[in-house]
Parts: sequence; structure tokens; C-alpha cells
Amino acid sequence: MALAMKMIMKRAIPAKVLNNILLTFPSLYRTRIVNYETNMAAPGLDDLLSQLKDVLELPGNIIECGSSRCGGSIIMANYCQMRGVQKTIYACDSFQGFDLGELKREREAGLTDTPEAAFTSTSYDYVTKKIKQLRVDHIVRPIKGYFTMTLPHIDSDFCFALVDCDLADSMLYCAETIWPKLVSKGQLLFDDYLEAEYRGARLGIEQFLEKYKNEIEAHGLRQQLYVVTKR
Repeated sequence: MALAMKMIMKRAIPAKVLNNILLTFPSLYRTRIVNYETNMAAPGLDDLLSQLKDVLELPGNIIECGSSRCGGSIIMANYCQMRGVQKTIYACDSFQGFDLGELKREREAGLTDTPEAAFTSTSYDYVTKKIKQLRVDHIVRPIKGYFTMTLPHIDSDFCFALVDCDLADSMLYCAETIWPKLVSKGQLLFDDYLEAEYRGARLGIEQFLEKYKNEIEAHGLRQQLYVVTKR
């Protein structure tokens, strides 16, 4: 219900107006309806935090691929602070929507009907201001650009990774690039495995599982997120 109300609100209020309202009254981010602007439903958030809890004592930082308005990264940052754990969270996104070439390939393959304007209400300037307003700018580090241009240059190991970039090539590229940097017993989580709107995501996930099966300790679908644990 809260997610549905959020979508209605986003359609009814122009993005610039909504952004200004939220930045002016940052307490709104904490309300149940806004919930930091994450696109993830409650079961997915339950999966996210329950799995994050299991790896916080491992070395390495946290990375999210497909951050959009950085709601998931902020929720993870708040959880880390609550647990007294110091991690950097890399929030990776173009902050201007999909790579239109990749989106076109998936549309032509019949894997999605998503319009070109999807996820374009965000911007690097907006998320930077938002993170600062919510006082997690010492934890969340937004990384702007398409994944092929940014991920190879992030110099960090990871204990936890969330791949939520919707399209098959991006899902597979992010997972394969992060995997060598994921510590033993670290967890790689995928969103959209069951999402009818992004049917390519499941293809990318299953390609990854097949290719790296000998390096995987355990894997499986939780309520919403697909969890992979590294040996």
C-alpha cells in the first residue's frame, strides 16, 4: 500500500517540485509512505536487512548497483549506524536513467516494455544534497556513471552487494565485476528475479549462477531478493 501511494505521489507531483519539498522538509523521508524513496517493497527490505545483518562482521564495504534516488543505500547506512558498524556504501548509478542502447535491445527482445524516461527523475545533484541532509554523507558515496565506466575503478573489497539494475547485461556485468572483490562468506543480492516488468534480470542472474557455480557456497530466493553466498 505504501509503495502504491508513493507511485501516485510521484506521478502527481513534478520531480523538481517533489525534490525541493523533500530537501526542505527532510523529516518527510522518514515517513512510512516516502521511506527514503526506496522502490523496494517491504518483503525486499526485510530480505535486505536480514542478510546484511549476517555479514557486518566481515571485512569489506557495501555496494549497491542501481541506486536511483539512493533510498536503499540510505536505509543500509542507517542500519549500519544503528549497529555501530563503520562501512562505506558505494551507491552506483547513472543518475539519469537507463543506458538507452541496452534498454532498446531488451525491448526488441521482448524482455521489457519500460519507457525510455524510466528512472530519470533523479540526478547526482539531488542525491548528493539528500544524503547530506540526512547526515549519512560520511557513509554513502554516490558514484555517477554507467557501470562499465565506474565499477572497474572502485578500489575496495566488499562484504555485501545489492545488484538492482533491472536489465540482463547490466545485472550480469555488475555481478561479474563485483564477484572477485567479494570476500569469502560475503553476500551478493539480486532484485527483480521474479519481476515481470524486467524479464531480462532473471536471465542475467541465471547466467551468473551457472558460470560461477563452483565458487558459490549457497544461493536461493528469499521473499523478494535472490541471495548468493560466496565460498
